Amino acid sequence: MVNVRSELASRGLEGVFTRANTLGDKATQRLNDALTEVDFEVLDRQRAALNQEVVLDTSTVSPPQLINSSAVESASNSAAVACGEQALTDNRVAIITVAGGQASRLGFNGPKGAYPLGQVTGTSLFQMLAEQVILLRERYRCELPWIIQTGPGNHHDTVAYFAARNWFGMSSSSVHFVCQGTLPALNANGDFMLTAPDKLFSNPDGHGGVYRAIKRSGMIEVLRAKGIDVLYYCQVDNPLVFMSDPTFIGHHLLADAQMSVKVVEKTEASEKVGLVVENDGKVQCLEYSDISDELQAQTADDGGLLYRAGNIAVHVYDINFFEEMAEAHLPLHLASKKIKALAPGDAIPSDVDAIKFETFVFDALPLADRVVVQLADRMFEFAPVKNREGSDSASTSRTALSERAKAWLPLIDASIDCGDHQIEFSSKIVSGPQDLSYRKQQIQQGHQQLICSCGNKLVTLA
Repeated sequence: MVNVRSELASRGLEGVFTRANTLGDKATQRLNDALTEVDFEVLDRQRAALNQEVVLDTSTVSPPQLINSSAVESASNSAAVACGEQALTDNRVAIITVAGGQASRLGFNGPKGAYPLGQVTGTSLFQMLAEQVILLRERYRCELPWIIQTGPGNHHDTVAYFAARNWFGMSSSSVHFVCQGTLPALNANGDFMLTAPDKLFSNPDGHGGVYRAIKRSGMIEVLRAKGIDVLYYCQVDNPLVFMSDPTFIGHHLLADAQMSVKVVEKTEASEKVGLVVENDGKVQCLEYSDISDELQAQTADDGGLLYRAGNIAVHVYDINFFEEMAEAHLPLHLASKKIKALAPGDAIPSDVDAIKFETFVFDALPLADRVVVQLADRMFEFAPVKNREGSDSASTSRTALSERAKAWLPLIDASIDCGDHQIEFSSKIVSGPQDLSYRKQQIQQGHQQLICSCGNKLVTLA
């Protein structure tokens, strides 16, 4: 049991109780309880980071070796598909989806995964992903546990959302919710920030907190007991993601990789996505803000960008490596923000300067001895919903969903023509390109109906 008082005293932070003490024992106990959640070893790293200048050395940066998954008929991809499908059939795979955000930036009140993205049906992001999971379970006759990492601000709403929809037809025991951890914000002197005399200001610890959250929840032991050794990671805001893509899983397993990453070609040098590179012999993801314009603009012999591998936050892990990352010292990323907190001498919270900290999931890449970097086709796999309008918005994502459906539809049933209408394609039909010929055969045999939305109405086609 952590002795909060002694931990604080050894760091000169015992003054955090001054205000709470004036309100009595109950207030002091509430603050003490909040402080017991603080990892003091991480706090030491946070305080040290306040005075550290991070200098990124790009002198040894080079483009990563890419596996092109779009060449579907290649021998290496065929072997990867077979390997990945066997891993699914053998119940070796579980899915982790990070869904800790709110949809407030989209003008929607609720968890981001509950945002109604479907053009006609209003299908939510959660439902689009859930239907893929269901389809994968049916096709490979596997258990495929689905772990959803929520955030402190949306955990209860997310669980209630699934319960109200009867878990989209899945067994409730096959979906697991794990709440993201938090880190305390600090001022420039390394002191805690309080929103009230007895309330500590903390913020979610970033998507890099998924490692610790999953391990501390006990899910690693649960998954191992089921024979699972492959974890497929994605984020909720990309409706084009291929959940448990067997090609990606296969390449990862055939290379005996510890962690693998999917990328797409950047649309332009200045696109605001992380850049996957090799740096001093290790695969690494660099934030776009840390890379010089000159480096990003370099061109290759084919005329395209030399550094083109844009990160789309899709990974495959060996479960042992994933567990190790829960205890790894991933870099802390700092952000100076205005927060509502108590300024010195004030009794009412106001906008004050603070430093927030978070970790990034991709910072584990350089710690892996073996990494696969798989190049995906942006049109088929990446259209995130991040903004209310403009790029990476609900509108651009809906258009991307429609364009992908128009590309896939003739491969399943060439008799369908939806003209210029936007199409909403049910995730119950296709979870990825590997399903196209499978579904076409089922329809031809009369065993399957194709469901999509053309124009303003839902169309069911035999």
